[in-house]
Amino acid sequence: MKQNGMFNFGDAASQTIGDGAFNLSANMASAPMTLSERVHALFEQLHTPVFRYVMRKTRDSSRAEDITQETFLRLLRHLKEERSLDNPKAWLFTVANNLAIDASRGDAHIQDLDEATWNRIEDPGLATPDPEKLTVQRERLERLRSAVLSLTVLQRECLHLRAEGLRYREIAELMNISISTVADAVRRATLKLSREFENGASS
Repeated sequence: MKQNGMFNFGDAASQTIGDGAFNLSANMASAPMTLSERVHALFEQLHTPVFRYVMRKTRDSSRAEDITQETFLRLLRHLKEERSLDNPKAWLFTVANNLAIDASRGDAHIQDLDEATWNRIEDPGLATPDPEKLTVQRERLERLRSAVLSLTVLQRECLHLRAEGLRYREIAELMNISISTVADAVRRATLKLSREFENGASS
């Protein structure tokens, strides 16, 4: 159950997650943490990246938030059952990916995002800029959208996951493909985006 921005549950299975999986900051390593505190730390650190990833897949802010919440609820259930979890970040993205795929089955249409939502996804702490900066930001964002849409589905998926901090091995396991395929997709996507922006700047 989520209360006041965090999940509250008992401290059973406090040894389920290895300490190495929770090196989220120097402060966390300074003192032992209860399971509740560790999951809260994961929620605080990874809620926005997971939500952003699901939003890119669904383009529906309400659905993305529902899927994100369900992902962390499944994490809670997983840990309360005292099952091991060596890589929480990769586990959360894998669950979120599967839930997003399930939710998208049978959809006849996708809701587009408004400008404010896009801005919150790209930079949740972004202050309102002046009109000139806003125009530049919109042009840059539009170039980015066009460039990303020119990528293949595989390239977009791998690049998004890499941008969220997942390693090539983690992406490969999540998508059930080889590490070399992930590396090639990220390399091709990066090169393509660089060329698009170079062409835009010179035009």
